[in-house]
Amino acid sequence: MSVRVHRSERSRHLVLRVTAGESLPSALVAGLRQERVTSGWLRASGVLADVELSAFDSALGRLGEPRRIAGLVHVLSLESSIGLVGGAPAFSLRAVLARESDRGLETIAGEIASARTIALEALVTVFEDLALDRSLDPVAGVSLVDSPSTPAATVPAVPAVPRAPAAATPRASPAASATTWSAAASASAQSDRGAPGGARSATSQAVPVPVPRPVRADVDVDQPTPEPGDFVDHFAFGRCEVIKSDGDRLHLRIPKDGRVREIALEMLRVTPLDGVEGEGPGRRFKLERRI
Repeated sequence: MSVRVHRSERSRHLVLRVTAGESLPSALVAGLRQERVTSGWLRASGVLADVELSAFDSALGRLGEPRRIAGLVHVLSLESSIGLVGGAPAFSLRAVLARESDRGLETIAGEIASARTIALEALVTVFEDLALDRSLDPVAGVSLVDSPSTPAATVPAVPAVPRAPAAATPRASPAASATTWSAAASASAQSDRGAPGGARSATSQAVPVPVPRPVRADVDVDQPTPEPGDFVDHFAFGRCEVIKSDGDRLHLRIPKDGRVREIALEMLRVTPLDGVEGEGPGRRFKLERRI
């Protein structure tokens, strides 16, 4: 079948308001982690400042270098799917932006690598009964949910390396805000062409920034941990075999398609199923979403 379908029978909606001065995408990631979102769809609009924007480079077959747009821009539309990378929610900020300049109304589209919020509101539709992976499609060169050409077992997990807090971005002066969008884009293009051998800065690659997992006060440190060879009844995946345990994470083999998924125990309640006969000598556990 050329189209893979994931059906969701249960959903909820979140209305988010990001306050002025917050950084994207980290502010939205923190909100989704707090609400324990594993899969869904994000829509947003508002006003942003100091946007770093990437567009698809057909010669490279992937996103090009981010270009910095100084001053304020109006977010007319912003949408993305939400999936899991390394057990944390991940998305792409693909947006259509606009501003008034001395040349008239200018619009530009691309994927936002980073930005500072002036005002932003978002609607998130959460698929309660799905937990989809999100990974880079090797053919298209962009990140998509549950890429059919890449089995989940071969997708490398993004390590949750704590990131030092970023320094506050100074508010742009009126003179800087008056700089035309065209001039900023032209300067970025000249800078790219001037690099020796067309080399690109490794620090500006449009890759997801790992976000440190917060320590949750409501996690029961004494709850049992399934081990390899055990079986679990997952609230979304059904009966699964545990093939690897990292203490706070499990790697489960899904019987219906044979794929392996990584889940975080901090988001689940683990209950032993004593006296319930399972497949083989392994123990049985029930995995429920924490409320």
